[in-house]
This record gives sequence, structure tokens and C-alpha cells, in this order.
Amino acid sequence: MLTSTLFILLVFTYLLICRYFRFRRIKGIIEKYSNVKLDYRTAQEVCLLTGAYDMPYVLELSTAFGLFRTYAIPTISEVLVKSNQLANKDVAGRRAEDTSVLLSECIYHDLDSKRARMGLARINYLHNLYRCSITNDDMLYTLSIFIYEPVRWSELYDWRPLEPIEKEARYIFWKEIGERMGIEYIPSAYEELEIWKNDYEKEHMIFSKTNKICGEATLNLMTSIYPVWMQGFIRNVLLSIVDERLRLAMDFEKPPTWIKRLTITIFRIRAFLLRHCALPRIHMHDNGQGPTSCPMNEHGRFNRTSYIFEPWYVKETWLSKIKPFVTKRPSPEYKSQGFTIEEVGPEKFAGKGFEEIQNDAEKMLQRAMLLIINQSETPVTFQVDLASQHVNNRLEQENKNVWDTSFDSNKHFIGPQNLSGRSVFDITPLDGVIPAGAKKQLTVSCSPDHDSDFFSDLVRITISEQPIKLEFRLRGTCRQNSMYIRPLDNGNIIQKCLLPNVNEIITTQMQTTDPNEKGIPNNILVSLCAQSINGKYLAAQRELIIGCASSSVGSKKNGDYTFDNLKDINAEGFNVDVPKSAIEMGTEKVVKITWTPTANFDPNETCRATINVTTKGDIVKVWRVILVGYVEITSSADKRSSRTSKNPRVITTDTRSHVSVGGTSQRLVKQVSTQENNQSTLTT
Repeated sequence: MLTSTLFILLVFTYLLICRYFRFRRIKGIIEKYSNVKLDYRTAQEVCLLTGAYDMPYVLELSTAFGLFRTYAIPTISEVLVKSNQLANKDVAGRRAEDTSVLLSECIYHDLDSKRARMGLARINYLHNLYRCSITNDDMLYTLSIFIYEPVRWSELYDWRPLEPIEKEARYIFWKEIGERMGIEYIPSAYEELEIWKNDYEKEHMIFSKTNKICGEATLNLMTSIYPVWMQGFIRNVLLSIVDERLRLAMDFEKPPTWIKRLTITIFRIRAFLLRHCALPRIHMHDNGQGPTSCPMNEHGRFNRTSYIFEPWYVKETWLSKIKPFVTKRPSPEYKSQGFTIEEVGPEKFAGKGFEEIQNDAEKMLQRAMLLIINQSETPVTFQVDLASQHVNNRLEQENKNVWDTSFDSNKHFIGPQNLSGRSVFDITPLDGVIPAGAKKQLTVSCSPDHDSDFFSDLVRITISEQPIKLEFRLRGTCRQNSMYIRPLDNGNIIQKCLLPNVNEIITTQMQTTDPNEKGIPNNILVSLCAQSINGKYLAAQRELIIGCASSSVGSKKNGDYTFDNLKDINAEGFNVDVPKSAIEMGTEKVVKITWTPTANFDPNETCRATINVTTKGDIVKVWRVILVGYVEITSSADKRSSRTSKNPRVITTDTRSHVSVGGTSQRLVKQVSTQENNQSTLTT
């Protein structure tokens, strides 16, 4: 009796200990991060605590099935079938392992570390080889899978669902990866991306023969690690986890009901035992590829310590040689000497693209930095404010007194913000304490959702609630495609004109949008004012800049442009000096547009015409240039000079966003460099 009582007491005590420690980590996450504005660094910390400690198995399995899910999109499966990397059973195993290697480099290492940046740069390089076949929506959908499939699987199969802070962390972390991959139009909130993903699946997850080919190849690979006599049963187990929409899109058979019930029951029993009867994991589960489990070996390579299907890059040891029931063992055939990033991927691309990968990895560090140094003998607090976060609508941005200060009114103008309503710029952290003699680094990021040369915001930094505050401006430019067009004199900033019909033309025509560009206008207004002197017309001239941006992501080729319907505008007196030309990557070309009123033109009216410009870079894009000409009657010649350029100007820009900072304080360097280790410094 005493023995039974003692046993029950021990079991009860053990269950209490399990209960306490099992939920300790998630409580710590909520306590530490709930009141903190997450950036991609803190988001990665949360993701690692969840995925590498609390529920690694189900989240890892959900990621594998998530990639499997993308094969039910015909445009994705077609690319995979054409590449022959999945349907070919001789290389399918290596492709799966290479995918795991590159993703693990990004997930288990600091995203700003060299290993993570090189891994992500290698992914970019391999994707760019098929860029003409991969659509942005397919890339965005695949990105969303890494966010939402683990959330869905944790709710269905694991010992607890993910908390809101963990969901938000996954969104922020993978959004950062998506931006570094050059994925465009990523929705600006967790809920918005989830809605987009679900709508995309409803529209595009339909049956295709290529879906079937990819699906069968993946199932064969998954079952190949089991004995032959078990493979049929394992196939049905895997199909029992597949939802109905995915099953129909791949034309899979329906698994027996009893196997489906058995599979779900096993998952639920496992979840119950983990929740109530198991102590939490102490050591990090990093897929054998973390900083400590996969260090550089004596040959300058990295050896994994685990694998999924085939032992690629796993070190050959005496234990691996004697393991029973193993058909594939580490050997030189599977590169047991280890891997380097530039070798990961299809064999025909091994060792290629090293320079491009290095350049891309270096550009991932290009973020504006501010440094606050506390040289006093006491701790100080700091508070950072962005003016755009103090206005409720776009009209309030013209408020000349955002913070009730008496500074120059020009300083209080807030430039364009995201179409979603969110601020373009962000600074992290926004507040904190700096110990005596210490320093604090602030990261300035720019995340626009459309093209503009005029993003700007105002920043105020308050130190220990002192009455004197530092204020300065952030400016940014974003180009989402390699080819772009802009007026040389910023003529797309429309000013009100004294001629009513000109304003009417501007209002009507500038509202037209290209439905293929997600509502972002492709129109460029060019207004030309000709002079009438003693009854004779002096031609008006404006200049357009057509450029091809140098980029570390996407296309690596030059561009060209063509003005399409010249005859139509020539009849109205408009002319383009260079209607067609190639543009080298990283340069801009000045194109002159002139207008001479025709002989029968009424100077009290306006002349209007439109011309299409087709640019070819990473994508083919059609721009509509709206030409508006009007006459100003003067009594004497207006001596005006126009800027011309015979040679293209060399530029260094990126299709992603750029940030520059103009300072107004003697303590702050006027420009924030985007080069690593070059920082602006604020001393207090």
C-alpha cells in the first residue's frame, strides 16, 4: 500500500513538474516579447524558441508538406518538371537535401550572419536562373506557406497552437527573407497575407498533369526510406494528412478511412503525451546544421550531422559504416567531405555564381544605422518618434506643426507613405535605456509597397525627456523593377495650373491605372509650356530619364525602351529625339521631348496627346506618357537654358529600397551610410 501511494505521489509530482516546465518557455516568450515591437531579429529569436525547442518535429514536417503543397500550383509544377530536378529520381533526393541545407542556413543562423546571407544569396542565384519562368505571385505564395502551414499544423497536430506573438514573429521573419529575395507586393500585415494566400489557392490550385508528376515523385521519395513492404501503407498515411483541395489538384487516390483515423489518433496521442507527460527539450533541434552542430571543418567545409532522405554532406564515420538497416550511407558519393555554399544546388551549377552570391550577401547588410553614445556617468533613456505615425490621414500630412514646434515649416512636410497606410520607414528599437558609457545602435529600414522617388519622413529623438530634441529627415527611393522612367526635373510632382482645362486633363488621365500592376499608376505626366513671342512660337522642351537599375536580385541584364506611336504625337507637334535605345545596367539616359504648336493651334487652348513607352528589363512594362502642351504669350524672349546630357550617367542603385538621412543637428552626421560599419553617431 505504501509502495503504491509513493508511486502515485511520484507520478503526480512528475506530472506537475512537466506541467510547470512544459509551459515555461511560451510564458517567457509572451512576457518578454508581447510589449516589444518585433523586428526581424527579435522575430527570428521567437521563431527559434518555437521551432527549435518547443515543437520542432511538427513544424519541420509542416514545412516539408508545405513545399509539397506548392507543387499543386500548375505554374510552379511546370517549372519543376522542365528543370527535371524533382521528377528525376536520381537527383530528387539531392534536391530535397540541398533545399534543406539552404533553408537551414537562413533559419538556424542569425539572418545577418555571413552563413545566413550566403545561403539566402545562393537561393537567389538559383532562382534567378529560372526567373523568366517563375512569377512573383508563385514566389509570394511559396513564402506564405512557410508562415501559415506551421500555424495550421500546430493547431491540428501538436501539443499546443501557436500564440499570436509567435504568428506575428513568423510573418515578420519570413517577410524579411522575402524582401531579401526580391519578392514584390508582400502584404503589410499578417492577416492581409493570409487572405491573399487563401484566395490564391482557391483560384490557382487546380489539377494539372505536371502537378501529378511532381506529387508522385515527392511521395516516392518520402516512402523510399522505408522497407518495400511498408511503402504502400506509408503512402496512405501521408495521403491521409493531405486536405481535399490538394488531393484533387494532384489527382491522388482517397486513402482508406481507417488509416486516416489511425493517423489522426496517433498525432493526438502524441500531442497529449507531450503536453502533460513530457519535459521540454533542453538542447536545440537544428536539423544538424546549427552554429555548434555544423561548424567549419579542417577543409573549410561544413558537415551536417543529420539528413532527411540521403546522407548528402554528412561526415563518414565508423558508426555510419556499421548502422543496420541503412541502404544509403555517408560516402564520397554523397560529398561526405562537406559542403560550401556555392556548391549547393544542381550539379551543373556547382561552383558557379560565386561573385554574384558574394555581392548579394554584402548588399543584404546595407541598412542605415544610427548610433547613440552615452558619455555621461548615469544611464539615459531615449525615445524615437516618426512623424508619419502621428497623423490619421494623408491630408494631415500637410500639417505644418506636427509636434507643436516652431521649426521651419518645410521640415514638417511628410512625404508619400505606403498605399496600405503604414509608414514607409521604421526605426528599431524605438525606446530603451543606455547605461553609462555605453552605446545603442538604431536600425533604419525602408519598406515601401510602390515605386516613388519622394518617400520621406521626420524623426525626433528625445534623450531622458530633455526639452531639446533632435529632429531630422529620412528620404528614400524605391524601384521594384529594373527599368524605370522619371522626369529629369521631377515634373511628376503636379502643381496647380492657372488653365482649368489642364487641371481637368491631369485629374482625368492620371487616375487611369494598369490592372496588371495592382493599381499602381503607370502614367507619367509631361507638361510643356511653349512661348509665343510676337506671334511666333518658341518650342517647349522637357526631359525624361529612362534608367536600368543595377541590382543584386532579379535580372542581371541590360534593358531597352521603345516609344511606340510616334506618328500620333508628331501630328500634334510633339517630338522625341531618341525614340528607341538600349540602356546598360546601372546607367540612365536622357530623352528630350519637344513641342512646337502647329500653325493652326489656338493659344487659348491646350494640346494633349499620349504615347506608350515599352521598357524591357527584368519584366516587360508599358508606360503611358501623357503630354500636355499650352502656350504662354510674352512680349520678349524668355532666356531659358535646358539641361542636356550626351552620355548616360552612371548610377548605383538597387531595385530594393534605399535610405538616406538629412540631419539638422551638429551632433548627427548628415548622411547615414548604407555600408556596413559606417554609422551616424549621436553623442549625449
